[in-house]
Amino acid sequence: MIRLLLCAGQNDPLLAMQSAVFSKAGLSVVTVAAKEAIHDRIENTGFDIAVLNHTLSFADRKLLARKIKAVHPTSGVLVLHHSGALGNPYVDLAVDSRTGAQAMLHALDRVEAMLHARTHYSVGNEEECVVVVDSERHYTFASDAACRLLGYNRAMFLELRIDDVVAGATRVTEPLFQDFVSQGRQCGRITLRHRSGQLVHVNYRANVHTDGCMVAQWEPLEAVGDQ
Repeated sequence: MIRLLLCAGQNDPLLAMQSAVFSKAGLSVVTVAAKEAIHDRIENTGFDIAVLNHTLSFADRKLLARKIKAVHPTSGVLVLHHSGALGNPYVDLAVDSRTGAQAMLHALDRVEAMLHARTHYSVGNEEECVVVVDSERHYTFASDAACRLLGYNRAMFLELRIDDVVAGATRVTEPLFQDFVSQGRQCGRITLRHRSGQLVHVNYRANVHTDGCMVAQWEPLEAVGDQ
């Protein structure tokens, strides 16, 4: 069973409520409040995902997330704050806890998917562009080369969907994705959009794996400016 380390700046009713949300979903949760105690837990406790709530300052969330990735490189970091991933490359995903329990649990599911994809589809070749998406077209993994190709750090990339990256957006991606899921594989040429707006043409090969992950490899062609 997954274990969560739920971290907060103070031990208050909100922390207890957030812990109850995760516990009622069948998850093992350890709560810890105050910076010194959190640092101690990070150094001495094993966990799959650390959840940093909004009562921690931005500076503390960044410091703690960086430390978590240094001490537990295979663990995930979820922030319960709407802008928690901005300027914090050590965070895997952020969600506004005010949007409710289901949103928090859905975000946690996405972090689990990210960890699975990262473990099973990381690549040894630093020049290989590999991405993994879920059934909602959210990216759950992007190799360093894929991030460089489109100008995003990994935390930013994993906030995106296929529709945000492919030129033409949903009008183009939806029918292609439906055909891909139906057939279990797909290949061809597609145009992606760099963070700057520049168009990047790639050949791609994509497969639906037996674990449900949808994995694509991009082979970049010449990039041209947006017309």
